Amino acid sequence: MLKYKCLTAALALATSVAAAATGGATPAGFGAGFKSIDEVATAHFGALDLQTIAEEDAIREAAGNPMRFAIAHDGNVDVHTGGTWEQKGDRSIWRYRVQAQDAASLNFGFTRFHVPASARVFIYASKDHGQLAGPYDAASHNALGQLWTPIIASADVMVELDVATAERDQVELVLGKINQGYRGFGTRSKGYRQPDMHVAGEGKSACSPDAIQSGACNMDVACMDASDPWNNPRRSVGAYTISGVDTCTGSLVNNTSNDRSMLFMTASHCNVVGNPAGIVVYWNYESPTCRTPGSAASGVPVPRPTTTSSGSTFLARTRNPFSGADCTNGAVCSDNTVVRLNGTPDPAWNLYWAGWDRSSTPAHCTPGPNANSDAGQCATIHHPNVDEKRITFVEQDFQLGGISGGTNTHWHAFWDPTPPILPNIPSPQPPSLPPNVTEPGSSGSPLYNASQHFVGVLSGGPSFCGATGSSLSDFYGQLAVAWEGEGTPTTRMKDWLDPAGTGATAIDGIGMTPFNFTLDPTSVAVCNTTNSATVNLSATYDAGFSSTVALSATGNPAPSTAAFAPSSLTPPTAASVLTLGGLSGVAPGSYALTVTGTSGADTVNKPLPLTVAEALSSSVTLTAPADGAAGVSTNPTLGWDALAGAASYTIEIATDPAFSNIVATQADITTTSYAASGLNPNTTYYWHVKPTNACGEGTFSTAFSFTTANVICHAPALPIPDNNPAGANDTITVSDTSEITSLTLSIKATHTYVGDLKFTLSKGAASSAVIDRPGYTGSGFGCGGDDIDVVLDDAAASPVESACNSTPPAIGGTLSPNAPGLAPFAGLSLAGTWTLNVSDNAGSDTGTLTEWCLIPVVAVDDTIFADGFELPPP
Repeated sequence: MLKYKCLTAALALATSVAAAATGGATPAGFGAGFKSIDEVATAHFGALDLQTIAEEDAIREAAGNPMRFAIAHDGNVDVHTGGTWEQKGDRSIWRYRVQAQDAASLNFGFTRFHVPASARVFIYASKDHGQLAGPYDAASHNALGQLWTPIIASADVMVELDVATAERDQVELVLGKINQGYRGFGTRSKGYRQPDMHVAGEGKSACSPDAIQSGACNMDVACMDASDPWNNPRRSVGAYTISGVDTCTGSLVNNTSNDRSMLFMTASHCNVVGNPAGIVVYWNYESPTCRTPGSAASGVPVPRPTTTSSGSTFLARTRNPFSGADCTNGAVCSDNTVVRLNGTPDPAWNLYWAGWDRSSTPAHCTPGPNANSDAGQCATIHHPNVDEKRITFVEQDFQLGGISGGTNTHWHAFWDPTPPILPNIPSPQPPSLPPNVTEPGSSGSPLYNASQHFVGVLSGGPSFCGATGSSLSDFYGQLAVAWEGEGTPTTRMKDWLDPAGTGATAIDGIGMTPFNFTLDPTSVAVCNTTNSATVNLSATYDAGFSSTVALSATGNPAPSTAAFAPSSLTPPTAASVLTLGGLSGVAPGSYALTVTGTSGADTVNKPLPLTVAEALSSSVTLTAPADGAAGVSTNPTLGWDALAGAASYTIEIATDPAFSNIVATQADITTTSYAASGLNPNTTYYWHVKPTNACGEGTFSTAFSFTTANVICHAPALPIPDNNPAGANDTITVSDTSEITSLTLSIKATHTYVGDLKFTLSKGAASSAVIDRPGYTGSGFGCGGDDIDVVLDDAAASPVESACNSTPPAIGGTLSPNAPGLAPFAGLSLAGTWTLNVSDNAGSDTGTLTEWCLIPVVAVDDTIFADGFELPPP
């Protein structure tokens, strides 16, 4: 067998920074009248040995184990014997705090979870209440009596139970596992780095030393346009965690009963069978926009979703080809596992149950008809490195093969070396793209034929970003082999995918409903002098659906009417027009309409906001900056009060009160502020705002004026190269020749782990490292917080070196720079080229220099800086 030094794929991920509380519910502990968090019983865990863990991970993944992202600690905390109880009226509140040094995340396994009807359980960041999972209640019960949670991206987390005191004795809650995360989901513990151990194996191993982020070579699913049929199986795929420590990818599949049973296919080597209750699936974890494959942006993780399913029931598995003890007969080691996920999915998740094909004939895959099309190609959809969802295409027929102990049990898929340049790839589109691959976290992901039918699950293989030739391929355990398995319901797939016993070789997929529709426009705004408005409805249907869909609308205000033409749709008819009539008699205001399609037990609802406007009779009141304000930033935010009845606003900024020299204008502003940029220093500007709605434009407000400060700024949006001491430079060229009396400097940067960063300001021979890795003492990594928004002033009392806020910006306010500070620039001419160098001096973290400003005090009253200066707002 081939030995792969850089394989990709044993794991999957889970995603969910912490689900927002459903239904607006919030923990009682967020309120007043409780003990401080420092008085709550707390479990403390020290920093992990990341070097040893990284070495173990390299060996584990090469051997075909799933990608580990956390280390488990035994909790065994029973609410009746541990934690802190408090009484609030007729409610009893129990809390237990967990702190884990340098943890990237924490998640929890309740090995006993059974609560009465009044109980609610929450998990949240102890200090940052924006990170929240729950509530979990009696509806979260399952047959195994366990509950496993999504991650909270914090090293300090609170577990809270809120229950009626009368039912407190009925609570059965044991916190059995506390899992300390060190990577995954875009998070990381500083210092994790896999060594180059040249480990032989055929599982998926990390290709990057930090083994954290998805490779930039991969293609976002958002690169497909709305008409692409691959958008259906895209909705089937989810990343998941297992027992709070390992991760893999899996996918929903249909069955011959078309009953939308939550059948979830993945790889046996992910070991779901070891704890099926411990699975947490993250749905819709994907970038909302397409990032060009190969670009720096494509390697940056996106936020995790809050849409999760917890727990499952094991149904069947075939043998794990990576386990000698399990794979004793290579002919049956096809690595397929199917479980039934707990719960009913939220219709808003818009999931899809993919069709399947159990044929033993290798699928026919062809290049698209042109460089921008994926038609005819086969594909996998997956979550590499526990990051956002990606799609990887195949343009040649699958080959029969095997991996590790499997013999002719797998499809060998060769990835397209020239991936299609899909429509949503940003302009200017490159002439070619790097090959897309799979990675750790992709294990268990589905392989689809050109008809978007599921045919197998990812076991492993040699592909990695930059691979060529035979290394640009991976192995997928065949559904064809797993169909009969070893002849029993727990060792074969056919009992679960064909419960009706039809003998079908292939079936199509289905959505949350067998039909769906879109509205155009998605909202309606009319003037009260208009009597009617129309909305186009366009329906789509699952293959084989032939029933009639009845259309209706509710919520329209009296005396208006809502009528569809036609009033129902039967495939293939897919278009109807909704006419809202009688609108001229409706009182001005906002109304929430709902358009509904119904066919038997299936219902689809779409919101249709309606606004009926009346002519604007007044104008806007400006608020900030105050009229006549001085010392205003050259990138100010201008604000005004909302005007009743206004739908949007238009702003104009000019250098004269008659607005004959307009320097900036913006229409269709839907908020009550506007961020101006690039204004000149020490200049007086005039601005006014005009409201607009469906009846037309109002009048401009009374104009305000402001004068900008003596601030010279540049906003470069400059990427900071990772782990590169040479860094990147940005320059400002000044023509004013005044002599500098003193200088202040402001810096704004977005960057994780600001202790990596060094900023050096220079002009000619004068130079000063004004920020030099805050908190770094020669060992460790310095300040672990995120982002910088600081004013550096030699006269400030607090040094930048000791600053490190727990919430962004980690470096903020007005602080004194590192010695020699800004004194070397006093006495110099302001004229010339100023350079700010920013460098990142440790691995794994990236960011951007967003803006920097020179704020000089000069010795003469020149024409550019006549009014002196004031600092820009922090």
